Amino acid sequence: MKNKNKRKEEHSSAITRKGKRTSFLVVNEEGKREHLSHNKAKELDMDHVYLSFTQYIWAVTCIGPNSLVLWLKGVLILWLRKKFQKRGFIRPKPYDPAEIVGRLLLEGTLAVHYYARTDDDSELGDIAGFFFRDFPYIDANGDYQRADLFAVDIDLNTKKMVKAKFDEKKLTASEALTLVWFNTISGNHVKLHSLANWGTNTEPETKEKYPFLYQNSIVTTIYNYFGFSCFTGYIPFWSSIGLMSPDWKPKSLTDCFTHGIHDNIWAHPNIQELIPHSRLVKFICTLRPVFLSQFQKYRDEFPGIDGEALFVGTVLHSLDHTCMEWNLEDALWLDVDCPKFGKMAELGRIVRVGFVQDVPGLSFNKRFKGSKHPFYKSVYEKAAKIDKKYADYMDTCIIK
Repeated sequence: MKNKNKRKEEHSSAITRKGKRTSFLVVNEEGKREHLSHNKAKELDMDHVYLSFTQYIWAVTCIGPNSLVLWLKGVLILWLRKKFQKRGFIRPKPYDPAEIVGRLLLEGTLAVHYYARTDDDSELGDIAGFFFRDFPYIDANGDYQRADLFAVDIDLNTKKMVKAKFDEKKLTASEALTLVWFNTISGNHVKLHSLANWGTNTEPETKEKYPFLYQNSIVTTIYNYFGFSCFTGYIPFWSSIGLMSPDWKPKSLTDCFTHGIHDNIWAHPNIQELIPHSRLVKFICTLRPVFLSQFQKYRDEFPGIDGEALFVGTVLHSLDHTCMEWNLEDALWLDVDCPKFGKMAELGRIVRVGFVQDVPGLSFNKRFKGSKHPFYKSVYEKAAKIDKKYADYMDTCIIK
C-alpha cells in the first residue's frame, strides 16, 4: 500500500450523472464498449460500482442468506451469553487487555499506524509508537466525534501496551482496547473495502472471457454494498433486543465510515521495522512483491484491474478478518459498561460475533488455496512457502 491522495478509477463515459455508481468499460465513437478509461478518482468510495439487476439478484440469492445466517446466529449467542453473564452464570475467557491491544496493533492492518520506536539504548525499553491522527469515534451520547490524536505505545519485547493517550487524556488498557477494535472494524477496515473496488470488473464481457474474475467482482461489489449501505439499517433491531443502547444513532457510524474512507491511507514508510516483531507484517511485506510480480505475469487475465487494489481486496482484507478473529477471541472482552466508550463496545461485540468469521455454506470456492485459476494457484504456492498459516486463509474476493 502507498499513501496516495488519489486512486485510479476506471468508469464508463456513458454514465456521467452525479451520484451514479460507475461501471468500467468505456464506449468508443462507434458505440461499442472498448477499453478501460484512465480517469482518476477524487477520493476513495466504498459503494459506487454498478451491478445490473440480474447480477444483484444472483448475489443476494447466493450470498445474502448465508451472511444473514452468520450474523443471526452470532447475535443470538451473544444475546444469550450477555444474559448469562449478567446473572453470574458465565464469565469471559481470562485475558489481559494490554496484550490484546498489542495483538491488534502488531498482528492486524492497523500496523500501518506504526510511527517510530525508541533507540536501542533507551531507558524506556524497546517501545513502538502507533499514532492515529484525526481519529473518528462515537461518544457517550452516540454522536460522531474526532480526536486530534490517539497514541498507543507497545513494548516490543512483551508485545503489550504500556500506555495510551486520547488527546491529552490517559487511557486504561480496557479503554484503549475498545478504541483500537472500533477503528479496526470502522475507520480502518472500510479503506480496504474501498480500495478493493479498483480490483473488480463486473462488465458482461468479463463474464464470457474471465468468469472467475467476474464472479469475484460481483461478490466484492455486493459485500461493499452490504457493508456500507445496508449495515446501519440493522442497528434498530440490535437496539430493540438490548444489545445496543436505544439512543444509538446509525448516522454516527456512517460518518465514521465516511471519515475513514476519505482520510485515505496513513503513510507507513517504516513498517518494515516491525518485521522481527510481527508475523503478519513479515508475511505481507514478503508476499506483496511476489503477488504483484505474478499479477504482471497473468496481467491479460485481469482486464481493467489494478494489481495493488487486487492485493488489498483479496490478501489484506481476508487476513484482516482472520486476524480480528484470532486476536479478539471473546466479544465479551469489550466493556459495554464503560461510561466513555461503551457505545463503541456495543457495536464492536456485534461485529465480532456476526461479521468477522467466514460465511457458512457457500457454493463456490473463495480461497486462493484450492483455486484452479493459474494466478491464484501460483500465488498460493508461493505464499505457503512464506507462511502457510496465513496463506490458507487468503480469499479471492471480499466475502465477509
